[in-house]
Amino acid sequence: MTKQSGLTLALAAACLLVISLDLITGTQSWTDLSFITFRIPRVAAAVITGLGLSVCGLALQTLFRNPLAGPFLTGISPGASFTVAMMLLAVPGGFAAAWSQTLGIALAGMLGGLGVLLLQLYIQQRNPGTFTLLISGILLGYLLGAGVEILQSLAGAEQVKQFIMWGLGSFDRVQNEQLPILITITAAGLAMLWLCRFRMDAYLPGDHYATNAGVDVYKLRLTIIIASGLIAGVITGFCGPIGFVGMIAPHLARFMVKSNNHGLLWIPTMLCGILLCALADWLAHYAIPGITLPTNAVCALLGAPMVLWIILQKRL
Repeated sequence: MTKQSGLTLALAAACLLVISLDLITGTQSWTDLSFITFRIPRVAAAVITGLGLSVCGLALQTLFRNPLAGPFLTGISPGASFTVAMMLLAVPGGFAAAWSQTLGIALAGMLGGLGVLLLQLYIQQRNPGTFTLLISGILLGYLLGAGVEILQSLAGAEQVKQFIMWGLGSFDRVQNEQLPILITITAAGLAMLWLCRFRMDAYLPGDHYATNAGVDVYKLRLTIIIASGLIAGVITGFCGPIGFVGMIAPHLARFMVKSNNHGLLWIPTMLCGILLCALADWLAHYAIPGITLPTNAVCALLGAPMVLWIILQKRL
């Protein structure tokens, strides 16, 4: 067994341990209705989010050839937040059927994520660079945030409360009937990116190298945009904005694998994403007895020191 295989197995064991802790901590009975209705879909949503956002971040870092790229900084999450806010705050009476609201949130998140990602790609083509991505991401975040604040000022108190609770980020709101939509769309996006893994290897050194290797650069970019927008958009729609996972997980995987090969990075990246989300969910619920913390805030507490560590190690 190689060192990389051993690290991957250790990472998988850590994921299973944290997921098990998240499932069994405070559980009286596995057959209890609350366990089946709330605990299982919550932990499943954390696992799916970790899978989706981590691979999405890996693909976006390749697309922009930028180590800072991720669902949040590229604007997918703020874009999804804005379109979900439009849906939740612009419908005074809400939706008559639960399934229509579930589908509406998923579609709103995906459309918002795709739209902003296309805009970011256009900006990067006009002026490529790390600082361009950083500045445009911050500006788009502020612009979309301003739009959300305007919508909140025009909406009713109950709608504003509903959106604020959504904006804190949590896996608790995902229910059993929503899991099929979340799983199906995320799996479709992951399959699209998996089929592109060899072309992404050729794309990473530059457009000329990719073209000489027979890669249709335009088609590859479009595929990554659609897949990433679907994954990050639907996850943001259902779980709220979850930051840092998409940026950090690929870097942790590269540190383990010591390679930029997407085939080798795929499983470690997913495992790092699952570990981060499952750990954040467990800490959010059990770090302080009797208090549930916002999952997005816990992800930030876990992710920000990792970003600083990566910078100090000169890996960005």
